[in-house]
Amino acid sequence: MDIQSAKDSVKGAVRSYLDKDPAGNYIIPRSRQRPIMLLGAPGLGKTAIMSQIAAELDIGYVGYTITHHTRQSAIGLPMIETREYGGVEHPITRYTMSEIVASVYDAMEVQGRKEGILFIDEVNCVSETLSAAMLDLLQNKKFGPHSIPYGWVLVTAGNPPEFNSSAREFDIATLDRIRVIEVEPDTDVWMRYAMNAGVHDAITYYLQVKPQNLLRIESTPDGPVFVTPRGWEDLSMVLKENERLGLDSDVGLISQYVRFPEIAAEFKRYMDFHRKYSEDHDVDAILDGTAADPESISGSGAEEKISLISVIIGRLNAEAEEGMDMMELMRRLDGLHEGGLDALRADLRRTLDSNTTADARRAAAYCLSAIEGQDDPTLLRNECSRSLDSARREFDRHLDNAMSYMMSAFGRGQEPVSLLAGLIGCYSVVMFSDVSGPLYRYNEELLTSGRDRRLVEMAEGLRWRTR
Repeated sequence: MDIQSAKDSVKGAVRSYLDKDPAGNYIIPRSRQRPIMLLGAPGLGKTAIMSQIAAELDIGYVGYTITHHTRQSAIGLPMIETREYGGVEHPITRYTMSEIVASVYDAMEVQGRKEGILFIDEVNCVSETLSAAMLDLLQNKKFGPHSIPYGWVLVTAGNPPEFNSSAREFDIATLDRIRVIEVEPDTDVWMRYAMNAGVHDAITYYLQVKPQNLLRIESTPDGPVFVTPRGWEDLSMVLKENERLGLDSDVGLISQYVRFPEIAAEFKRYMDFHRKYSEDHDVDAILDGTAADPESISGSGAEEKISLISVIIGRLNAEAEEGMDMMELMRRLDGLHEGGLDALRADLRRTLDSNTTADARRAAAYCLSAIEGQDDPTLLRNECSRSLDSARREFDRHLDNAMSYMMSAFGRGQEPVSLLAGLIGCYSVVMFSDVSGPLYRYNEELLTSGRDRRLVEMAEGLRWRTR
């Protein structure tokens, strides 16, 4: 399954494992709570989704890459104790608590959560000295004599042997005690994530044209060549920072993340095309409603249209994200209690220090910056309210102008539908849009093939996920 489906599956499993009856007992007993194992190629996001799941479920989280550990840190160190048997004292060997198990107890204290996820990465790549301990962990949920605390769900991940020479296959006895979820790359799913995450629009443009290059791993006489979703996302951050600093991003830099020479060179060419297309079509003018000639795009090739659409989606999504941050600030200011802004600052810092979602972290950073140096919450709230109203009007105007521009050039053709579908796929765009605004109006007007009534349902579903 794709990574989003895998995330939903793990999230559902954790919820079911932690569900209790009226007496407070787990409905699925611990002995039947099979550990979950995500199995798939490197870079698909298997590790990244685990902390997201814990944050969304508001439970604890501890993550370990087991290959970084020795037998002693995983199992514990031997120590000598004296015990009496049959009236005679005997020295016996005991083991100190595993560092990993101890870290779960530490997390329970620090995070203030009795339940959580213990995530062990690269579980099928351990050395021979740890392989028996890993089997014991998967089969019995313990390291040496020390069990994982009740209420903590064991989730693991690993790469198939074809992607990692250190990986090994589990025997039937082990497989019969775990839940294996095989994760496959899916460019459409990743693109929806990328739009939401603000991945550089040159990358989303390229992967719309070349979707087969989201994940490529091949063996050559000179060694493996590869590119992964993780590589694309890391490259995105560097490209954005280089643009901010006015630095060039040449094929040498790209090759440090896209370890597939042909794809790295091809992406550099497409990135240059994308830059040219962006310069040829003034996106600022399109959003402002002052673009002189909508027909300038109508005769362009498919790749140029995709490039323009990806830039517009990226710009509108960034505006919506900022609007969502303002909404979060308003929510927090409306909920001020004793302690006022000082208490709010402390709470925001705790959010930034905790395991939380990327959206929540970004919003907390925005809020903390906005209240810096402020001491009058009423004045701050009034200013924030005015800024939020202005931002919403500007966002609606820009979205309306973008859709009008595309419809002037293409009527009700594929291009405006693609732009609208891309916007609907962006969490922040949907959540920041008012039901009486242009997003919903164009949804009713254009998407008439069974999807025209689903935007409201989608928004409600997104709101439920954030509770």
